[in-house]
Amino acid sequence: MWNLCCFGSAIAAILSSLVGASMALAIIPDDPGPAQVQFTINASQNVKAISPWIYGTNFGTVPNAMSNRIGGNRLTGYNWENNASNAGGDWYHHSDFGMATGPNDPPGYAFRSAIQNATDGEAVLVTVPMAGYVAADGNGTVDETEIAPSPRWKEVVPQKSTIYPGSSLSTSPNKSDGYVFTDELANWVEDYKAPNQPVFYSLDNEIGLWGETLPPGWQSGAEPRPWENPPVPAVPPTSGGRTHPTIHPFNPSFAELRDKTIAHAGAIKDVNPNAIVFGGVGYGWTDFTNLSDAPDAVTNPSHPAGDETGEMHYHEWLLQQVHDAEVAQGRKLMDVLDLHWYTEVYADGQRITGDVTTRAAVAARVQATRSLWDPTYVEDSWISQWGTWEGNPGNNGPIKLLPRVQRDIDDFNPGTKIAITEYNYGGNNHISGAIAQADALGIFGREGVFAANVWGGGTYINGAFDMYLNYDGAGGTFGSTSIEAETSSIAESAVYASIDESDPNRLLVVAINRTGEEITTGISVAHDQIFDLAEVYQLTGSSPNPQRVADIDIDLLNAFQYTMPAYSVTTLVLHATNLQGDFDDDGDVDGHDFLAWQRNPSVGDLVDWQNGYGDISQISATVSVPEPTTAGLVAGLLILFGMGRTNEQMRFTLIHSFRRHRES
Repeated sequence: MWNLCCFGSAIAAILSSLVGASMALAIIPDDPGPAQVQFTINASQNVKAISPWIYGTNFGTVPNAMSNRIGGNRLTGYNWENNASNAGGDWYHHSDFGMATGPNDPPGYAFRSAIQNATDGEAVLVTVPMAGYVAADGNGTVDETEIAPSPRWKEVVPQKSTIYPGSSLSTSPNKSDGYVFTDELANWVEDYKAPNQPVFYSLDNEIGLWGETLPPGWQSGAEPRPWENPPVPAVPPTSGGRTHPTIHPFNPSFAELRDKTIAHAGAIKDVNPNAIVFGGVGYGWTDFTNLSDAPDAVTNPSHPAGDETGEMHYHEWLLQQVHDAEVAQGRKLMDVLDLHWYTEVYADGQRITGDVTTRAAVAARVQATRSLWDPTYVEDSWISQWGTWEGNPGNNGPIKLLPRVQRDIDDFNPGTKIAITEYNYGGNNHISGAIAQADALGIFGREGVFAANVWGGGTYINGAFDMYLNYDGAGGTFGSTSIEAETSSIAESAVYASIDESDPNRLLVVAINRTGEEITTGISVAHDQIFDLAEVYQLTGSSPNPQRVADIDIDLLNAFQYTMPAYSVTTLVLHATNLQGDFDDDGDVDGHDFLAWQRNPSVGDLVDWQNGYGDISQISATVSVPEPTTAGLVAGLLILFGMGRTNEQMRFTLIHSFRRHRES
């Protein structure tokens, strides 16, 4: 028998080189063969953590969601002290207790159940009013003579000490004065939530739609009374369609929002320096660019590398102004730039964010998510035509929203995160809605979005979330780390992949078919594990619930084919062989395990390691290492090492050499 110590020394010399460089070296997969679409996955490229809070909802409409936003138009006028709120233009500027059960509910009623009932790790996003005033009562419609300031409102003030110097913050606020304090709200939240529970703060809602200068004679109108004779009709909204002109009867300005963002964020951080604050919170493209025609809108600052069409000037200006304040104060104020995004694409005369499911609407909906990132995709909308045009205005250009926002952040306030806390692509109870939703979730994870919250829900929206959060009905989830996954046809498909640090023998893939026909895919996986089985879960037009279908045996080396059903979302769960030889107990059989073995060597354990590294069947621990084969193996490896082969090539050769050795 060849000397075991010599064998160990020779192998260790090679493996030490490999370990020193990188042991996260991917096995070169086999060719999966010809297919309509190729999916290429590489576990060593574009690796980034997936924030759990991208799997979010508003008001708990989606089961198993990992973040819950309490937001929307009502929250701009919500008085957390007595729970009165104002509906604004959504319902005749009506003040009531719609966020609670009545005037005797405890403070913060709108937030209590979300905070109390949050599951482990689920974040709650609390909306902090800062338009200037909140409802003082629940006495019905605020008419044109009661526009703020008036007794129908209470003033919102960032810091209590500016009104009551030296006073302490209370969890039982004074309901009889004329003020509501942001720092006192934050103090109540921090006291009410559990220790270490993730509760974030959003600085109001859709700020560009707060209000506008009201024309002479404008009336808020009484509630409609269709049963009267003659009936009292609905009153049309303001000329600009703004939501809260009775709270904020003038157009918001850049300077106003800068000052309020800094003041209210600072008040929250004074209570909890580690609080996460979301700012911006624009309703859409015109908010991002000019704050819906703000009177002091500017078109600077400019990017160091030069501007392009589609500049989001308000975002850029706000990021820079807040950054300057952060530097001056020595602390982060706006941790997250928050956007709301509802596609402006129409089909058959209807916006696809609704329930329309015509052929044209379905075709548009399953592509619409590409505007979040894809520089090759140009949607048919007024934004692409007049906002992100190329060459000349009117010549549609790609929106690529997230890269634009990230560029703004990188240039004007590095380290700020991105959130999209309202979005919906429509078709909530149709497979096309599930495809758009699943695609959006995959994009958010891959692009590093911090939080995202769908507005509304439906059977197929829930099904799309299940493909990431509960694909097997038993809590099976997508992995916590995104890795590179590419498709050869973006127009027909999408693919996302992840690994799970808690189970290194598992790799998850979400595959999307945007078309009405089956598509055969060739899937190849570059990874340092060898996978031999794929569980298959499908979401199709036949059911809004994921269905498990036949497993796929992976006979090739990390390569296989899979046929996606028409209009479908598939979750593939790839399992690595249950390998022997994991001597360092890290769930992975690699060169580190050989070095661990070398500290207490035995032939039996070496065979275990060889089998694990070679990924084949079990062999007896008593089998000795044949002298000629082992010596030849070592010699061959040393030759490879001397020839300057790359670490990846050496690793791939090592695997197959041990496989041949086992079979000899």
